Amino acid sequence: MRRAPTVVIVSQSSIADDPRVRRQGDALKTAGWNVIGVGLDGARGTAPDWRVLTPGDITALCEKPTMPTIGYRTTGWRFTLIDMMSKYGNAFGVTDYDQRLLSARIDPERAETVYWTLNSVLWELLALGQTCKADLWLGNDWTSLPIVARLARTQGVRYAYDTHELAADEFGESRRWRILERPLRIAIERKFVPGAAVVSTVSHSIAKRLRSLYRLDTLPLVVRSTPKFQPIVYRPPSSRIRVLYHGSVWQNRGLEASIRSVADWRADFDLTIRGPVSDSYRATLENEIDAAGVRGRVEIAPPVPMMDLVHEAAAFDIGLFALPGHSRHNRYALPNKFFEYIMAGLALCISDLPEMSRLLRQYDLGRCISTVEPHAIAAAINSLDRNSIALYKRNALVAAQELNWERESQRMVAQYSTVLASTGEGWAEAARCPDSCGVEDRNSNAPVAGKEC
Repeated sequence: MRRAPTVVIVSQSSIADDPRVRRQGDALKTAGWNVIGVGLDGARGTAPDWRVLTPGDITALCEKPTMPTIGYRTTGWRFTLIDMMSKYGNAFGVTDYDQRLLSARIDPERAETVYWTLNSVLWELLALGQTCKADLWLGNDWTSLPIVARLARTQGVRYAYDTHELAADEFGESRRWRILERPLRIAIERKFVPGAAVVSTVSHSIAKRLRSLYRLDTLPLVVRSTPKFQPIVYRPPSSRIRVLYHGSVWQNRGLEASIRSVADWRADFDLTIRGPVSDSYRATLENEIDAAGVRGRVEIAPPVPMMDLVHEAAAFDIGLFALPGHSRHNRYALPNKFFEYIMAGLALCISDLPEMSRLLRQYDLGRCISTVEPHAIAAAINSLDRNSIALYKRNALVAAQELNWERESQRMVAQYSTVLASTGEGWAEAARCPDSCGVEDRNSNAPVAGKEC
């Protein structure tokens, strides 16, 4: 009898709080795979019912993780330029970190070397991965791509790549980011994306951009970030219309403009902004509330666990996301919150960006915001009355019957299963290390195979 295949999912995130990564593992486990996660500490949510290793497990390893080496050396004029920068860059205010990033711009072949200098947590994730034996490695986002590629090559198996963002354009509105960060990301993806057995992402526009950037033979698989189906009961609009933004609370998400717009909303509409936020940015938003004169109508609420997002959102009436369209990354976005609002049975009020607006119109879910300016946000909100909100809320619950993870994940699982089938005898029982280093899985107390001590 064949054993179940093993997938190791690597993500530079707290996996219990990462909706897409957690759903990947859940779907594969439901399909009969053994699932192991390798991610960061600090999760707030309840751990999944599959193993997750984090840097907190490093103390049990036999050897302290060290920076991997790459057998490549820059030569010629590129070496001369990088050498001069290292000697004189500090005198001109160029930090050591920025010098490393610039060296990848000068010589893209240095990108993998530079990658391993970015953060020692990357070494720790690699070391934790080395304690696992996989039939398939799955890297989430470009920050995990060199890790899974190296581990797959060492073990003689395949790796897959799932990107939640358009990494090459994520902060394209920033000139500094385009100069320093973008060349590194593109070089990393250009080196490793073509070797992935499966490349997947969250929207068709990002898939087409990836194929164009890296000259891929086939269009990457599109697996939208839909939540698991939850049977939400229709709730008529409240006596006061409650508008919700939930998700990461940081700059460049239109939150300042949204707060300013509330002054022009009809008097029976209120806004709640809910999600993890730094103290400094929270202070910025609180100042915006006071400056706009909307204290009492705008609340900045604490985050809720990822597993409770939809249930908690169902108490609201409208899901708001006024995302600026100032970069290709934003224009191609199709985020978790868009589908979570739908699953919660909310009317939608979102930026008129191609991926989101196409689905909004297809399922008749709400209104689009023409521009991310306070007057345009207010106009979109004020165009909604109780009858239209009730209609869109009902339509959202119908759309949720199709836009859910149970349906969406079937393509992902099928594609990964096809990859394993194409490798022939790839599921043979893995040889066990005779002397495990004894890294314990803190979720199940099961030992994890490690290096010989």
